[in-house]
Amino acid sequence: MEKQSQVLQAVHELRDLLPQNKNAAIPDIGFGQGWFLAACLKLVYRELSGADFGIAHKDYIRTWSERPIQLYEIEDNIGNFLSDRAGQYDFIHLSHVIEHIPKYSLLWVVDALYRALKPGGMLMLRTPNMEGPCANSSLFVTLAHEYGFCGSNLESLLDICGFDDIRFHRTTTFRPTLKQRGGALLRSIFLKESELKHRLFGVNTGGIFEAELVMTARRGTTPPFFDPKYR
Repeated sequence: MEKQSQVLQAVHELRDLLPQNKNAAIPDIGFGQGWFLAACLKLVYRELSGADFGIAHKDYIRTWSERPIQLYEIEDNIGNFLSDRAGQYDFIHLSHVIEHIPKYSLLWVVDALYRALKPGGMLMLRTPNMEGPCANSSLFVTLAHEYGFCGSNLESLLDICGFDDIRFHRTTTFRPTLKQRGGALLRSIFLKESELKHRLFGVNTGGIFEAELVMTARRGTTPPFFDPKYR
Protein backbone atom coordinates (compact mmCIF):
# COMPACT_ATOMS: atom_id res chain seq x y z
CA MET A 1 0.00 0.00 0.00
CA GLU A 2 2.77 2.45 0.89
CA LYS A 3 4.11 2.31 -2.69
CA GLN A 4 0.78 3.03 -4.39
CA SER A 5 0.62 6.25 -6.40
CA GLN A 6 -2.31 7.58 -4.32
CA VAL A 7 -0.27 7.23 -1.13
CA LEU A 8 2.82 8.86 -2.65
CA GLN A 9 0.63 11.69 -3.96
CA ALA A 10 -0.89 12.16 -0.49
CA VAL A 11 2.57 12.31 1.11
CA HIS A 12 3.48 15.03 -1.39
CA GLU A 13 0.32 17.03 -0.61
CA LEU A 14 0.21 16.55 3.16
CA ARG A 15 3.81 17.15 4.13
CA ASP A 16 3.30 20.87 4.78
CA LEU A 17 -0.29 20.65 6.07
CA LEU A 18 -0.07 18.07 8.84
CA PRO A 19 0.99 19.09 12.37
CA GLN A 20 4.71 19.34 13.08
CA ASN A 21 4.25 17.19 16.20
CA LYS A 22 4.62 13.54 15.12
CA ASN A 23 2.56 12.50 18.16
CA ALA A 24 -0.44 14.57 17.06
CA ALA A 25 -3.76 12.73 17.34
CA ILE A 26 -5.01 12.27 13.76
CA PRO A 27 -8.19 10.38 12.78
CA ASP A 28 -9.35 9.69 9.23
CA ILE A 29 -13.16 9.74 9.13
CA GLY A 30 -14.35 7.46 6.32
CA PHE A 31 -10.90 5.94 5.79
CA GLY A 32 -11.88 3.54 2.98
CA GLN A 33 -8.84 1.51 1.90
CA GLY A 34 -6.58 3.53 4.21
CA TRP A 35 -4.49 5.56 1.75
CA PHE A 36 -4.44 8.64 4.04
CA LEU A 37 -3.37 6.54 7.03
CA ALA A 38 -0.65 4.91 4.94
CA ALA A 39 0.61 8.35 3.91
CA CYS A 40 0.69 9.48 7.55
CA LEU A 41 2.70 6.39 8.46
CA LYS A 42 5.23 7.22 5.75
CA LEU A 43 5.48 10.68 7.32
CA VAL A 44 6.16 8.99 10.70
CA TYR A 45 2.98 9.99 12.55
CA ARG A 46 2.25 7.69 15.48
CA GLU A 47 -1.16 8.55 16.98
CA LEU A 48 -3.39 7.51 14.08
CA SER A 49 -6.95 6.22 14.03
CA GLY A 50 -9.71 5.61 11.53
CA ALA A 51 -13.50 5.53 11.68
CA ASP A 52 -15.83 4.17 9.03
CA PHE A 53 -18.96 2.18 8.37
CA GLY A 54 -18.50 -1.58 7.93
CA ILE A 55 -14.90 -1.99 9.10
CA ALA A 56 -15.12 -5.77 9.67
CA HIS A 57 -13.05 -6.49 6.56
CA LYS A 58 -10.49 -3.72 7.12
CA ASP A 59 -8.63 -5.12 10.13
CA TYR A 60 -5.49 -5.53 7.99
CA ILE A 61 -4.90 -1.79 8.42
CA ARG A 62 -4.16 -2.35 12.11
CA THR A 63 -1.08 -4.38 11.14
CA TRP A 64 0.58 -1.63 9.11
CA SER A 65 2.35 -0.25 12.17
CA GLU A 66 4.08 -1.71 15.21
CA ARG A 67 1.88 0.68 17.16
CA PRO A 68 -1.58 -0.58 16.08
CA ILE A 69 -3.82 1.92 14.33
CA GLN A 70 -7.10 2.24 16.22
CA LEU A 71 -10.13 1.53 14.02
CA TYR A 72 -13.69 2.41 15.04
CA GLU A 73 -17.07 1.44 13.65
CA ILE A 74 -19.47 4.33 13.01
CA GLU A 75 -22.76 2.85 14.17
CA ASP A 76 -25.23 5.47 12.92
CA ASN A 77 -23.74 8.83 11.96
CA ILE A 78 -20.51 10.80 12.26
CA GLY A 79 -22.01 13.42 14.59
CA ASN A 80 -23.02 10.83 17.16
CA PHE A 81 -19.69 9.02 16.82
CA LEU A 82 -17.79 12.21 17.68
CA SER A 83 -20.20 13.41 20.38
CA ASP A 84 -18.15 11.95 23.27
CA ARG A 85 -14.74 12.87 21.82
CA ALA A 86 -14.63 16.59 22.60
CA GLY A 87 -11.18 18.16 22.29
CA GLN A 88 -9.37 14.90 21.47
CA TYR A 89 -7.82 15.55 18.07
CA ASP A 90 -5.15 17.77 16.54
CA PHE A 91 -6.08 17.12 12.89
CA ILE A 92 -9.16 15.47 11.34
CA HIS A 93 -9.28 14.28 7.73
CA LEU A 94 -12.41 13.58 5.62
CA SER A 95 -11.97 12.68 1.97
CA HIS A 96 -15.13 12.58 -0.16
CA VAL A 97 -17.33 12.08 2.89
CA ILE A 98 -19.15 15.37 3.44
CA GLU A 99 -21.08 15.11 0.16
CA HIS A 100 -22.67 11.90 1.51
CA ILE A 101 -24.18 13.72 4.52
CA PRO A 102 -27.82 14.84 4.16
CA LYS A 103 -28.25 18.60 4.17
CA TYR A 104 -30.36 18.53 7.34
CA SER A 105 -27.42 16.93 9.22
CA LEU A 106 -24.59 19.12 7.95
CA LEU A 107 -24.59 21.66 10.78
CA TRP A 108 -24.74 18.88 13.39
CA VAL A 109 -21.87 16.90 11.83
CA VAL A 110 -19.57 19.87 11.12
CA ASP A 111 -20.19 21.20 14.62
CA ALA A 112 -19.25 17.75 15.98
CA LEU A 113 -16.02 17.89 13.96
CA TYR A 114 -15.31 21.35 15.41
CA ARG A 115 -16.00 20.12 18.94
CA ALA A 116 -13.77 17.04 18.52
CA LEU A 117 -10.75 19.18 17.64
CA LYS A 118 -8.44 20.68 20.22
CA PRO A 119 -8.34 24.52 20.17
CA GLY A 120 -6.26 25.43 17.13
CA GLY A 121 -6.70 21.96 15.62
CA MET A 122 -7.21 21.60 11.89
CA LEU A 123 -9.93 20.01 9.76
CA MET A 124 -9.11 18.93 6.19
CA LEU A 125 -11.91 18.25 3.69
CA ARG A 126 -11.89 16.90 0.15
CA THR A 127 -15.07 16.88 -1.93
CA PRO A 128 -16.16 17.09 -5.58
CA ASN A 129 -16.20 20.67 -6.82
CA MET A 130 -19.55 21.83 -8.20
CA GLU A 131 -17.71 24.59 -10.07
CA GLY A 132 -15.45 22.07 -11.76
CA PRO A 133 -15.74 21.13 -15.44
CA CYS A 134 -17.84 17.97 -14.80
CA ALA A 135 -20.00 19.05 -11.87
CA ASN A 136 -23.13 17.09 -12.83
CA SER A 137 -21.16 13.89 -13.28
CA SER A 138 -19.31 14.43 -9.98
CA LEU A 139 -22.59 14.93 -8.09
CA PHE A 140 -24.73 12.24 -9.70
CA VAL A 141 -22.11 9.55 -10.37
CA THR A 142 -23.41 7.65 -7.34
CA LEU A 143 -26.78 7.39 -5.59
CA ALA A 144 -24.98 7.95 -2.28
CA HIS A 145 -24.21 11.63 -2.90
CA GLU A 146 -26.63 13.82 -0.94
CA TYR A 147 -25.35 17.34 -1.57
CA GLY A 148 -22.86 19.27 -3.69
CA PHE A 149 -20.29 21.87 -2.66
CA CYS A 150 -18.47 24.74 -4.24
CA GLY A 151 -16.09 27.13 -2.55
CA SER A 152 -18.75 29.56 -1.37
CA ASN A 153 -21.20 27.22 0.36
CA LEU A 154 -18.48 25.07 1.92
CA GLU A 155 -16.72 28.15 3.27
CA SER A 156 -20.07 29.41 4.65
CA LEU A 157 -20.74 26.08 6.34
CA LEU A 158 -17.35 26.06 8.04
CA ASP A 159 -17.68 29.71 9.05
CA ILE A 160 -21.15 29.18 10.55
CA CYS A 161 -19.75 26.36 12.68
CA GLY A 162 -16.99 28.60 14.07
CA PHE A 163 -13.96 27.62 11.99
CA ASP A 164 -11.24 30.18 11.33
CA ASP A 165 -8.36 30.37 8.86
CA ILE A 166 -10.39 28.68 6.09
CA ARG A 167 -8.11 28.00 3.13
CA PHE A 168 -8.38 26.51 -0.35
CA HIS A 169 -5.52 24.38 -1.62
CA ARG A 170 -4.42 23.54 -5.16
CA THR A 171 -2.76 20.17 -5.58
CA THR A 172 0.07 19.27 -7.94
CA THR A 173 0.96 15.82 -9.24
CA PHE A 174 3.91 14.13 -7.56
CA ARG A 175 6.65 13.35 -10.11
CA PRO A 176 4.33 13.55 -13.14
CA THR A 177 5.06 11.30 -16.10
CA LEU A 178 5.13 12.61 -19.67
CA LYS A 179 1.61 11.23 -20.16
CA GLN A 180 0.38 13.01 -17.02
CA ARG A 181 1.97 16.27 -18.16
CA GLY A 182 0.17 15.98 -21.49
CA GLY A 183 -3.13 15.24 -19.73
CA ALA A 184 -2.67 18.24 -17.45
CA LEU A 185 -2.06 20.50 -20.45
CA LEU A 186 -5.22 19.25 -22.14
CA ARG A 187 -7.28 19.62 -18.96
CA SER A 188 -6.04 23.17 -18.50
CA ILE A 189 -8.04 24.21 -21.57
CA PHE A 190 -11.30 22.99 -20.01
CA LEU A 191 -10.37 24.43 -16.61
CA LYS A 192 -9.85 27.84 -18.18
CA GLU A 193 -13.27 27.57 -19.85
CA SER A 194 -14.83 26.64 -16.48
CA GLU A 195 -13.09 29.57 -14.79
CA LEU A 196 -14.28 32.02 -17.43
CA LYS A 197 -17.85 30.73 -17.27
CA HIS A 198 -18.10 30.95 -13.50
CA ARG A 199 -16.45 34.35 -13.31
CA LEU A 200 -18.91 35.73 -15.86
CA PHE A 201 -22.09 34.07 -14.62
CA GLY A 202 -21.40 32.54 -11.20
CA VAL A 203 -20.44 33.61 -7.68
CA ASN A 204 -17.06 32.01 -7.11
CA THR A 205 -15.18 31.91 -3.83
CA GLY A 206 -11.63 30.64 -3.65
CA GLY A 207 -10.83 30.59 -7.36
CA ILE A 208 -10.82 26.79 -7.55
CA PHE A 209 -12.20 25.28 -10.75
CA GLU A 210 -10.61 21.83 -10.69
CA ALA A 211 -12.72 18.69 -10.20
CA GLU A 212 -11.94 18.50 -6.46
CA LEU A 213 -12.08 20.99 -3.61
CA VAL A 214 -9.38 20.67 -0.95
CA MET A 215 -9.91 22.89 2.07
CA THR A 216 -8.50 23.28 5.56
CA ALA A 217 -9.91 25.19 8.53
CA ARG A 218 -8.89 25.64 12.16
CA ARG A 219 -10.98 25.43 15.28
CA GLY A 220 -11.45 28.95 16.52
CA THR A 221 -12.45 30.30 19.92
CA THR A 222 -16.22 30.28 19.31
CA PRO A 223 -17.97 27.69 21.54
CA PRO A 224 -19.50 24.73 19.67
CA PHE A 225 -23.12 25.55 18.83
CA PHE A 226 -24.54 22.16 19.83
CA ASP A 227 -22.46 21.68 22.98
CA PRO A 228 -24.87 21.43 25.97
CA LYS A 229 -22.41 23.35 28.16
CA TYR A 230 -23.04 26.51 26.14
CA ARG A 231 -26.82 26.35 25.79
